[in-house]
Amino acid sequence: MNLAIFFIFGLFLGSFLNNVALRLENDESFIFSRSKCPKCKKKLKWYNLIPLLSYIIQLGKCSSCREKISIRYPLTEIFAGIFTFGLAKVIFTIYNFHLLSSFIIFLYYLSFISAFFVLALIDFKTKYIIEKLIYFMVAVWLIFQAIFYFVPVLKIAFIGAWSEFFEQFLKFPNSEFIGQIFTAFIAALPFLFLFAITLGWGVGLGDSKVAFVMGLFFKPGDFFLSLVMAIFLGGIVGVIILLKTQKFKQEIPYVPFLFAGTLVAMFWGEMLITNYFKIFR
Repeated sequence: MNLAIFFIFGLFLGSFLNNVALRLENDESFIFSRSKCPKCKKKLKWYNLIPLLSYIIQLGKCSSCREKISIRYPLTEIFAGIFTFGLAKVIFTIYNFHLLSSFIIFLYYLSFISAFFVLALIDFKTKYIIEKLIYFMVAVWLIFQAIFYFVPVLKIAFIGAWSEFFEQFLKFPNSEFIGQIFTAFIAALPFLFLFAITLGWGVGLGDSKVAFVMGLFFKPGDFFLSLVMAIFLGGIVGVIILLKTQKFKQEIPYVPFLFAGTLVAMFWGEMLITNYFKIFR
């Protein structure tokens, strides 16, 4: 399978996700409203919306008013292209599942990462978490849990093994489903604790909701690694900001660091854990 197509798809996905983030920031519909220049308000043609290519051809400026286009547009497109390609490479080549299973798992994690990316973009700019995205991520998890569980069960029914079908059907929710919900609540607890002791100054209540969703999609070990990486990256940025501004009560959006930690855990988690135990065993 030629994985380059996933990078191209990721460029278009990044363009879409960036527009979703911008419109949610401005409380606009991302379904019915059309893309337009933020300065002259002229609606963009289809050829103005080709990811990365249109930015290069237009020399980073609006084709109508020549206003400079924010570098955020090509950067989000490239970044989405990279993580879409990376996810496809991990699922379709490294783990090498059955093609249909690989595609379902790819959609599962891509939906999660995409929504998480939008959350991070909005939080970075506004320091505000859009709760409807949290609900969307929970809905994605529930839908795919049903797919993961009931598709094999329906296969049993298809071959006529009805007694086994009813036996498997009645086992839902199984221990793994309940375990993921338990992990999600455990994941949210540290953030709820920090929210309580800082009265919302250090960590917002929205951060605990994001951690809850991460707990749904991750196993405990992977979540812990993503949290450690988020704290590490956030600490570095926090120190840099402190040295530059000399302000101790500087509000820093935390979701972008949780997102970065999530990507590290997904793509390099196994390697980092293996090397850690090699060094400190």
